[in-house]
Amino acid sequence: MAAPPIESWAQRETITARKLNAQVRDPLRYLADPPRMSCRGAAPGQSITRGSSTVIRWSTADTNTFSSDAERRWFTVPDTGVYVVSGSVSVKSGATQAAGDGVIVYLYRRTSTGTVSVVTVREIIQQSNDVQTVSAATVVHLAAGDALAVAVYLESGSPSPAYAVQTGEGEGAFTAWMAAPTTSFSAAATPFAPAGEWRDGEQVTPATMTARISDPIRALYNPPRVSVARPLPYSTPPNQALRVGWSMAGFEESGGWVLSRDGTAVTAPATGVYLVALTLATQRDGPEGAFGSYQVNLLRNGSLLFLRQRQNTRSTYPTSISSTGLVFLSKGDFLGVDFLGTGTDVTWQDYGTDLRTERWNGLSAVMLAPGATSMKG
Repeated sequence: MAAPPIESWAQRETITARKLNAQVRDPLRYLADPPRMSCRGAAPGQSITRGSSTVIRWSTADTNTFSSDAERRWFTVPDTGVYVVSGSVSVKSGATQAAGDGVIVYLYRRTSTGTVSVVTVREIIQQSNDVQTVSAATVVHLAAGDALAVAVYLESGSPSPAYAVQTGEGEGAFTAWMAAPTTSFSAAATPFAPAGEWRDGEQVTPATMTARISDPIRALYNPPRVSVARPLPYSTPPNQALRVGWSMAGFEESGGWVLSRDGTAVTAPATGVYLVALTLATQRDGPEGAFGSYQVNLLRNGSLLFLRQRQNTRSTYPTSISSTGLVFLSKGDFLGVDFLGTGTDVTWQDYGTDLRTERWNGLSAVMLAPGATSMKG
């Protein structure tokens, strides 16, 4: 069922059980038990063949109002809103090229107009007959009726005809859950105000009911959220940290987020706990070789929050990193991203031009706890 609408309260109306159920009980039930799905473990017998992508079939699928096709590959979104979506797949390689093979994970979104990837991650598989897990995650606005899936691609230059998809419960997962039942990503957010205290003997007016019931629920329906999707061009030598800038052309927000003039900082408009998702692609230029890794750091007010590190052993070849984390932000705190590459005689540069159907870069966040004053509680 879609999120219950929030109606207004009228002067001298009789507060019935029906209205209290519709305006208090039903929204709170919805927020306490939102749409979600969780798949664990790829179904046996799957592989990804050279030069093509495979939509993963899952062994188990636990859903709450999501629906699945018969093969548990595609999952239909029940309600419109902002969702946190993540997927990971483990593959076992065959013989690899000297500098490794590329494996891509796509988180697909299928609509009536076609299929696109809302986040795309490519990693290098270097070791022959080894197992590696590739993961991707994002915060994205979805419409009721959209369908989600995870697909994996093995590059056409691989000497192996196929990589085997691993089946363990901990080796693959696909999850989605609604963080906010809002009508669009950029729809106006509702400022949060803590519900006031009820007192015996006070006169309860429509304004009282709105301030203590309806407005707090509206704020949970429409929390602050932000997304930047296009990194500004950069080129950097190894062992030199660089602050990544983002283009205003890929900036979406609700609630009053601000992207700095140089694109390197996104400032939070309100205090609370946020879920942050980050994906960044980079290209290594120079000779191929095993000595070449890169690190992507998420920063709060210039200080490190968390980092991810991967290898890129290929020349003129883009790879990417994806990660998520829970972050407490005070109003005015800002998020930034640092990039640091290593290697010898190499240059690292942006891979910032997303393909029409593939999203390779993004920094996004949605508030989860507007009443929090710290991570400690």
